[in-house]
This record gives sequence, C-alpha cells and structure tokens, in this order.
Amino acid sequence: MQRSLLPIAITAALSFTAYAAFVQFAPFTVPVVQNQVDTNMMRAQNFLRAHPQTVLVGSSLTFRLPPALLEPQVSNIGMVGGSSLTGLAIVDGSGQRPKLVLVETNLLERPLDQPTIDSQLRFPERFLRDHLRVFRTGYDPANLLWFGLTTLTHQVNAEFVVTPEAARAFLAEQQKFKSRPPETIAFHQKMKQTAALVASLEAKGIKVGFFELPIDKGLANSAADTFIRREVTKAFPPGRYCWLDLGVQNGAHTLDGVHLTTEDARLVAGKILAQQHTCL
Repeated sequence: MQRSLLPIAITAALSFTAYAAFVQFAPFTVPVVQNQVDTNMMRAQNFLRAHPQTVLVGSSLTFRLPPALLEPQVSNIGMVGGSSLTGLAIVDGSGQRPKLVLVETNLLERPLDQPTIDSQLRFPERFLRDHLRVFRTGYDPANLLWFGLTTLTHQVNAEFVVTPEAARAFLAEQQKFKSRPPETIAFHQKMKQTAALVASLEAKGIKVGFFELPIDKGLANSAADTFIRREVTKAFPPGRYCWLDLGVQNGAHTLDGVHLTTEDARLVAGKILAQQHTCL
C-alpha cells in the first residue's frame, strides 16, 4: 500500500515545486483576485511586506478607495465585510512602523475578526508568505487561473455596475438599516477596543487619525450615523486627534447609498493624499 502511494507523493511534490518555482520567478504580479474575501487577504499580505508611510483601516467603504492611486505612500487594508478594528489589530501586531494609521469611523460598530488577524500574523504562514509567492493569496492556482483568463479577455479592471432600479432598492435598504442607532453597550465595547489599539499604536510612536467617508446625503444624518459620529468624536476628540475632511461638494455619488462610485472614490483618495501630512 505504501509503495503504491510513493509515486503519487513524489509526483505531487514535484508538481508543487515546479508550480512554486514558476510563480516565484514569473515576470508579473497579480493585482486583483477572484473575490473580495481573497482581495482582503491579498491587501493585508501586501501591507505586511511593504513599508508604507500611511495605512488606511476600515470596511468595504474604505476598500473601494483605489490602491493604484494611493500606493506606495498609502496602504489600503479596508476589508469587505470587515471592520476598522480588524485592520488596527493587524497593524498593531505586524511589527511594522508606519508614520500614520487612519481609521474609518463609518462602521465602527462591527466586531474585530480574530481568525483573520491570526491567519495573517501567525508563524509559519507569515514567514512563508514573506519569502515565497506560492503561499500568497494572489498566487494560488485558482486566483492565478482567474487572473490569466480575465487578462486575456480584458476584464481585470471591469467596474461593478448597478442599475438604477437596484440602486434605489439598495438605498431603501440602507435607510431602513440606519433608522436605528447601534446597541449602546455593544458599541461602547467596540470603542474600548479601538481606544486600546490606538493607545498601543501611539506607544510605538505611530500617529493615529480618523476619517468619515462621505455617503449619500440622504443617509448622512440618519439615527445610526448621527449616533456613531457623536460617540466616536467624544472618544477621539478633534482637539486631541487628527481628523480628515473628506466631504464631497454637493454630496457624494454612491452605488447603493454608502459605497462611493469610482469617480468619487478617486476624488476622496486624492483628498487623503493631500491631507495625510496634516496629521504628522
């Protein structure tokens, strides 16, 4: 039985070695992957190998700010379905020393994702990813195949399109969701976690600032947003912490009420580049 498995094991080992060698020395990088969860992981891994001056942490709202406009000065590890707390914890545990960490406040009621943090920081996975492309999210076979197919069909940079009907439905859903503030005790617990991570970063000599991304003007003063804005500014007052002003004249254009269109995401990214120095 063992002898019959030996050729299979040898073939598998040789195949893995050949694939690892191919991606290690391939004359290209993989900038996008097949889904947003993998993109979360890829951006976190890129940050852990880079030395940016500024790091953005946040949710899918921050995720939409185009890295191509921000890099190499600014690393964007906003996470779809995630929170600023997760990004803060990754930066805090990374050993990296950016000059500035900017925290999205829009969805600070979301919890910290410990499994994601552990998966990016623990040994030996992080060590292997630092040195070998084959262990990075962007270079696994499924993502590499997807990247090759979309490159050949010129769909790598295809923009997500929302029909007017879908946009109205999404906006109505956001209005319903934001009609009530987050549960107070749970939110204050998130504020304590945020404050602890901010204090840890400051103890390392890292400046911490905050920003609220613009959303549809019909949602900006909802019960949820008003509550979050009040509580966050109370915990991190502008006189003590740096706050960016990312407002868009005449109101932001969004896909669904909260996620910026590509044009406005580019505009806001430019504001971040222009204002980050005020926090330093």
